[in-house]
Amino acid sequence: MAASKRPSFLKRQKEQARLARATEKREARRARKHAKANTDESVENGEMTELTEMQDDSVAGGDESEETPL
Repeated sequence: MAASKRPSFLKRQKEQARLARATEKREARRARKHAKANTDESVENGEMTELTEMQDDSVAGGDESEETPL
């Protein structure tokens, strides 16, 4: 009976790198999906996220250089 050989060291390294990239892509896709779902839920509930509030301030011309008189 012939014993099955393991792949060479370099092939194994490439396989590990490919699996790691696939895992990263999968996690990123999952994170985007959850972020989108959370954003949709907060919009439906009438809540504004902190990021949205900061964006609204910058669009509205919220110039922070205004100083109060002493």
